[in-house]
Amino acid sequence: MPVITVDQVLRLEGLGLRAVVEGDTSAPVSWVATSELADPTPYLNGGEIVLFTGLNSPVDRPSWDRYARRLAARGVVALGMGVGSSLSHPRVPEHLAEAARDAGLTLFSVPEETPFLELIQAVAEMRAAQERTALEAMLSMQRTLTRAATGADGSARILQSLAALTEGGWAATCTADAEITERSAPGVPELPTGRTLEELVDRLRPARLRGSLSETGPAGSIVVHPLGVQGIPLTYLVVVTPRPLERAQAGAVTTAVALLSLHAERAGERALFRRRVRAGALALVLGGDVRSGDALLAVGEDAGWTGTSRRVRVVRLRGDAERTREAARRIEGYADRNGHRALVGAAEGTGPGEVDVAVLVEDEPELLGALRGIVERSGVRAGIGGATPVEAAGTSEREALDVLGRTTARHRVGTWDDVVAGGFAGLLPPDAARAYARDLLEPVRGREAGEQLLSVLRTFLAHNGNRRQAAAELGVHRNTMLQRLHAVEQALGRSLDDPQLRADLWIALRVCAD
Repeated sequence: MPVITVDQVLRLEGLGLRAVVEGDTSAPVSWVATSELADPTPYLNGGEIVLFTGLNSPVDRPSWDRYARRLAARGVVALGMGVGSSLSHPRVPEHLAEAARDAGLTLFSVPEETPFLELIQAVAEMRAAQERTALEAMLSMQRTLTRAATGADGSARILQSLAALTEGGWAATCTADAEITERSAPGVPELPTGRTLEELVDRLRPARLRGSLSETGPAGSIVVHPLGVQGIPLTYLVVVTPRPLERAQAGAVTTAVALLSLHAERAGERALFRRRVRAGALALVLGGDVRSGDALLAVGEDAGWTGTSRRVRVVRLRGDAERTREAARRIEGYADRNGHRALVGAAEGTGPGEVDVAVLVEDEPELLGALRGIVERSGVRAGIGGATPVEAAGTSEREALDVLGRTTARHRVGTWDDVVAGGFAGLLPPDAARAYARDLLEPVRGREAGEQLLSVLRTFLAHNGNRRQAAAELGVHRNTMLQRLHAVEQALGRSLDDPQLRADLWIALRVCAD
């Protein structure tokens, strides 16, 4: 908004205004009001200059003090008193001047020949002139941004123009993970409010396209706007300025948001076509037809996977439909921006409002680390299959589905590598494995000193059935060892010389221990 200060009003030509007491003359003026009431504060909003003639003015210093303090407390920025021989006061009363000085109010005199209406009209014209200037500046800025948008590299030129229009500012676009995609100048300036860009975007993300964020600190201001026309924001506009934005500059930011949103939508349409091509190619690859998948990728101008020496992994994402799709897009976007490869499949419904999405990625530690972070922040679950040649991607997908079934709300990301690290027992369905283990070991556990017998059995199996070594580890006589193993065989009704029984018992003991 245009700002008119007390000082500008006092310097209006041809009105004969004379300052008697100078308070804060840089204070902004909201309007000029007239009132002869002893207490006009109920009718004021603050920021006004109050004009009066003293028709009902106080007659002593304490009354003037109360009058001035009330006005100052209400936010009045100045008092203008009409004086003259035919008015209530030929000059400004000394008591009023002292009271205004004590209250910190600016006090000035208005000569009798200057109608109050003339002063009000002069301030109104000054405000209108400022508004016209601001509007012209805004229109000029809008034209500058529009011209930038129509040229080659439109989005980059919009950012550069916006930075110039904000006088020393910096503008950029970033992803939902706060990764800068384009910027008006190299580097990232220190953010003025102490928060990281990731924190600011995280705060804004739940509002989708409906929200925006503006903060001001000692080092300047930052504005963050979502970009897009519908649905989930495609990217975000970030503007950092050394001082708060003026009205015209704020209008330029709004114009830039509109122009960049259109650019983002056009880019989004191209990305949607490419995403559909990739989803079709992924379905072919997972079905074992890598060459046909590569042929389809060529339509979207993507490189094929045939002949690549790098191993791949399949990731299965599951969760709320919107969050899962967003997580998949962010994984794909990260891979594209950082020179990695990723194919995102079509979403498959698994329940009310829930979907599964398959993602094929290169077996690269950096990409997998970023993928884990995206999944954790998105609140979905993920199973990561083992590393395989691309021709065996279907195997990695089956592994990913198995791992996904083992994830929980607390442990949302699992990998095939972690599962197989626990041996064959780790591959069994957890509930079924525990039930089988309980049933198999219950006859031994139910015997007298059953837990002791299980400890003997565990040591015996750990020594691959060597009774002498097991007895030595337990510190018992070999005959005692034989008696306890015989008690185990009686409880089970089977011989411990049976290799299948030994394998089953070892797995059952491992499952129970876990």
